Amino acid sequence: MADSKRPRSRSVLVIDTGGTFSMEYKSELESPGSSGSKRLLDVGKSHKDVLNKLKSISAKEYEYYDNDEERSRRSQSGKPHSWTYHALSERIDSSSATPQSWHDIAKVIFENQLSFDAFVVIHGTDTLMYASAGITFLLPKFTKPVIVTGAQIPVLAPGASDAVGNFLGSLAFATWTAFLRSEKSCHAYHSLKGVFVYFNTKLMRGTTVVKVDSQRWDAFDSPRAPIVGELIEGKAEVYDKRGDVSAATKPEVSDRSELRVRPLPLYSEASKRPYPLIIHLFPGIDLKHFALGEHTNSAIILAAYGSGNGPKLDQFWPYLEKYLDNGGLVAVVSECLSGRTSEAYEACIENWDKTDETDSRIATCQYTTLPAAYARAVLFLDEYECKKRTW
Repeated sequence: MADSKRPRSRSVLVIDTGGTFSMEYKSELESPGSSGSKRLLDVGKSHKDVLNKLKSISAKEYEYYDNDEERSRRSQSGKPHSWTYHALSERIDSSSATPQSWHDIAKVIFENQLSFDAFVVIHGTDTLMYASAGITFLLPKFTKPVIVTGAQIPVLAPGASDAVGNFLGSLAFATWTAFLRSEKSCHAYHSLKGVFVYFNTKLMRGTTVVKVDSQRWDAFDSPRAPIVGELIEGKAEVYDKRGDVSAATKPEVSDRSELRVRPLPLYSEASKRPYPLIIHLFPGIDLKHFALGEHTNSAIILAAYGSGNGPKLDQFWPYLEKYLDNGGLVAVVSECLSGRTSEAYEACIENWDKTDETDSRIATCQYTTLPAAYARAVLFLDEYECKKRTW
């Protein structure tokens, strides 16, 4: 008789989008006049070496299947969980990624939601935190775990690489289940829900993660929210057993009647709507040097000082006031890694005769990170979610 308390095996789709994780070292000696140093090259359309490496490091605990058909034929492998590999045909250079890149990834996840129990997304680290926030907002009602990860050193690099640990840790949390008792059922297994980032033993929510180091393996952190879990001695430990993205970080959209990939708003020269503009405040800033007039039908993310302060300068607030009067939206986020953004900017506008309409176009990102605020502005500009005073 089967053990009713034993969790069923789980299947994971690993989506390789590119980035350092999937790169390989090539010797400069292959080029005439080279110095013999090593350089990173994208593996291009051939992912066999990367796939073979991932299969070898995960073979002890996870079964690999080429596709759904093979998985159905070989379901009795004896290993509790399985994974399948999918590489995007168009590689995403993380430093050149756009919101369309987030949508392409979310679409692959959505189209495979009935075939797999969980998803691992391999992404470049430069804009990983923007992608994780964007995918979170693009899949607002997703009930399966999506673990976004990457690496500082390629998985094919000679010697030690954080890619190995990040891949295995991501699989561990993608297949994590907890045995919980409830009033409706004597027992039930619960898994993670929503989008997360796993990096260097830590599991963090997709909307709270920031990159804190360009070289160390511990490159990402969640300074404005507790981490969700950790990999301890090879075992996934989730601290919040619900494992769900909290209401504070999951947007409340008006139409949640069906699970779908949110459509990407039209940002193009033809639509005359540019992507939101991020402005970091600095001493002596003069907004006349920024093309604010071109963003009146978009948004500005203002990375302010401390808890939301801005300068009391003629070169600043009059330009911002004109921008708001022309229909623009401003979201204020702190440049600090941690702490709360307050409505301190109001104290800097002592002589600004604000109307209720103008005031409603300024939002305070209290605990929101800069990447999450940007993703929110991109995807929800025309909706109620971006018309709230507090994000």
